[in-house]
Amino acid sequence: MKRVALRAPRGPKPQGSRRALPIARLPLSTTSGSRASNNGLALQLPKRSVQPTTSSPFFSTRRYASTSSAQELAIQEVAQEASVVHNADEVPSNDTVIQLLAKCEKLAQSLILSEQDQSDEATKNVENNAISSLLDLEEKKGTSARVSKAANGSATPDPRLADALSRIVNEIVKDEKVFINEEALELYTKIQTLLQRAEHFPEVFHLYANKPVPEENSSPPKFHKASPKNVNSAIPAELANMALDVAIAQKNLSLVLAIIDNTFCAPAFHRAKIVRKAGIPLGGLAVAPMACYALASVASTFQNTMDPSYATGIALAASLAYVGGTSSIGIIAITTANDQMERVTWIPGIPLRHRWLREEERAAMDKVAVAWGFKDPYMRGEEVGEEWESLREFIGMRGMILDKTELMEGME
Repeated sequence: MKRVALRAPRGPKPQGSRRALPIARLPLSTTSGSRASNNGLALQLPKRSVQPTTSSPFFSTRRYASTSSAQELAIQEVAQEASVVHNADEVPSNDTVIQLLAKCEKLAQSLILSEQDQSDEATKNVENNAISSLLDLEEKKGTSARVSKAANGSATPDPRLADALSRIVNEIVKDEKVFINEEALELYTKIQTLLQRAEHFPEVFHLYANKPVPEENSSPPKFHKASPKNVNSAIPAELANMALDVAIAQKNLSLVLAIIDNTFCAPAFHRAKIVRKAGIPLGGLAVAPMACYALASVASTFQNTMDPSYATGIALAASLAYVGGTSSIGIIAITTANDQMERVTWIPGIPLRHRWLREEERAAMDKVAVAWGFKDPYMRGEEVGEEWESLREFIGMRGMILDKTELMEGME
C-alpha cells in the first residue's frame, strides 16, 4: 500500500505576520533596548537631526558674542579715524568731524539695540520656561528687572563698550583743532545720552562757548578768540534738557547743578532768548507809533467837525493808549504766570523781566527738586539730608523759594 505524502498548500505569506513591529511602538528605555538586543531584533529608528534654534540659549550666546565682537571692531575703526584727526597738523574740516560723530552715534544706537534684543530674548525665555523660572526665583527676579528696563526704553549698553565709545567722542570734541558747532554739539549730546554718560557735559558745554575757534583747513592751526556772550554760543534748551535728564537719572546733584550753570545761567543763553523770542514783539512795539500815526492820519479824513491835525492827534493818542494798554497787560500776564511751577517759585521782589528771562533756569530747578524730593504731594516739605539742604540753599541763592507754604498741597 502506497503512502500519500500530505503537504501544506503553498501560498503568499501574510503581510501582518511580523512580530517586530509592535516592539517599535513600545516606549524606548534601557530595559526594552536590552531585551530587543537579547532577542536578536535590530530596531532601526529614524535619527532626528538636532539643530540649534534661535530660541536656544547657546545659539543666542553665540549670536550676541558675534555682535559684540563686530561692535568692538567698529569702535576700533572709529578710534583709528579719530587718531588720524588728532595726529594731523592741520585743522580738520567741519564735514569730517560731523561724519565721524555720526558714525559714533550709529555705534551708540547699535549698542542700545543689541541690549534691547538681549532683553527681548530674556522675555521669550521667561515665557517659554515658566516652570524653571518658578523653581529659580532669584533668576526670575533678575530677568524681570531686565525685561522691565527694556520695556521702558532704559536699556543700558555694555559698560565696557560704552566707556570706550564715550572716551573717543570726548577726545574728539576736546581736541583744540576741532571746532564745536551746533550740529557737532547735538550729535555729542545724543551720543552721551544714549550711552548714559553725563560726566563731561559741563566741560563740553563750557568749551562750546569759550573754546578758541580754529580756522578751518589751516596748517599750522590758527585760532581766533571766542565770544562767550555771543548769541551763537548759547546752548539750545533741548540739548540742555537732554543732558539734565541723564544727570538726574544718575542722581548726581553736583553734576546737575553744573549743567544748569553752563546752560540756562549763561549770559549767551539770556541774549539768545531775547533775540529769538522777544525780538519780533519788541520790533512790533518799535514800529507801533509810526503805524498808529499812519492810521490816525487816514482816520482824520473821515470827519469834518474839527481841524484835521487836531483830529489826527486825538486818533494817535487813542491808538497809542490802546496798543500800550493791551501790550502791558500781555507782558504782565506772561511774566507772572505760575501754573507751570510745582515746587520752586520766585522770591517776592524779583523784577518781572528777570522772571521771564530766567524761566528755564527756574524750570530746571523745579525738575531737580521734584526728582530729589518725595513723590507724594502731601509729604513734600518733610525731606531731610545733606543733599536736600544744599539744594535748598542753592535755590535760595538764585532768588527762588523751594516749597512756598501757600502754594503747597493742603496749605491754600
